[in-house]
Amino acid sequence: GLFVYVGAAPRTGFLAGLLQLAVDGRVPTDDRLRCALPGLFAAGDVRSGSVAQAVAAAGDGATAAVAAHRYLNERAGGMTTP
Repeated sequence: GLFVYVGAAPRTGFLAGLLQLAVDGRVPTDDRLRCALPGLFAAGDVRSGSVAQAVAAAGDGATAAVAAHRYLNERAGGMTTP
């Protein structure tokens, strides 16, 4: 197999000053893809620990979307589904 790796450097410069980035410029997250800054989530190749595969990035996106939904619901005093 041949894997072409394009865009090895994450474009996270706009986050400088908002949160501490990893040495490689990627965004550190917890297991729910939450960043140190409340309400900020990172998914895919831009986050630390990513395996840099499209299928994993899609899964990250789903995980981050659910976590963001729960975060917003909790702030609004609502239910935390799904």
